Amino acid sequence: MWLPLSIITAFTFALSSSYSKALARHAHIYVVTWAMMVLGLPLSAALLFYEGVPAVGGGFLKAALISIVLNMVSGTLSVLALRLSPLSLTMPFLAFTPVFMIATGAIVLGESPDTKGLVGIILVALGAYAINLEKLRSGFLAPLKAIVRERGSVLMILVAFIWSITAVYDKVASVESSAAYYTTFFGIAFGILYAPFLVAGWRRTRREPGVTPRLWPRLLLLGVVSVVMILAQFTAIQLTLASYVIAIKRAGLVVSVILGYIFFKERHVRARLAGAFLMTVGVVLISL
Repeated sequence: MWLPLSIITAFTFALSSSYSKALARHAHIYVVTWAMMVLGLPLSAALLFYEGVPAVGGGFLKAALISIVLNMVSGTLSVLALRLSPLSLTMPFLAFTPVFMIATGAIVLGESPDTKGLVGIILVALGAYAINLEKLRSGFLAPLKAIVRERGSVLMILVAFIWSITAVYDKVASVESSAAYYTTFFGIAFGILYAPFLVAGWRRTRREPGVTPRLWPRLLLLGVVSVVMILAQFTAIQLTLASYVIAIKRAGLVVSVILGYIFFKERHVRARLAGAFLMTVGVVLISL
């Protein structure tokens, strides 16, 4: 059951990201971030009502609050990255999440990756290089320099680092309760803590003429897609290793490049698709 749930996670992950980028053209990034994390709350609450409130373990509250606070930062940065740069130059860099998890394990626990893990890291690095392959005519290091110059790429690498930390706490919080309970708690707590940013962002959004009346249904749809992703992910994590779920979720990176080409007319899609594919294969090898 965890495999189809992980596939659903991958596709809704790509859809949520591309839709966030589209909405960020019309609303402030704070509004889009809040909608993405909160407006799907009725769906998770309805599922919780159907399943019933589970027994909550002692480690739930600490893990949940740490993840929520970190996601306030990473969620905002991810929407900002999507607004600043093309999907195909931002989303693939989330493949660095498991790379950072290996690095953390090496530094903190003294763990060393096996052969598959090392090959996976190399593939992720090669994929990152291939994404800007059209810059190669300017020199061998030009594709790497292009990453540094692209603000969205740099921000998404930072998001990948933060998510390498939150993945651990999400696992703890979901196992200590249930997917529906944690998702509902997450939405409520995030909505409260992020409220000052929502108010500031909404004031700026309202300055755009004609945007306000038609914006809420689109924000609600973003919230629904995002909560489906979260519910599927947290449920799958309870059934198998978190690394397996995250590996399949990262297949959404390839889908994101395709969506960027279809809906945003992004260029150099072949090189970026090849890069995203290499990075996805690298993530799978790391997870194994």
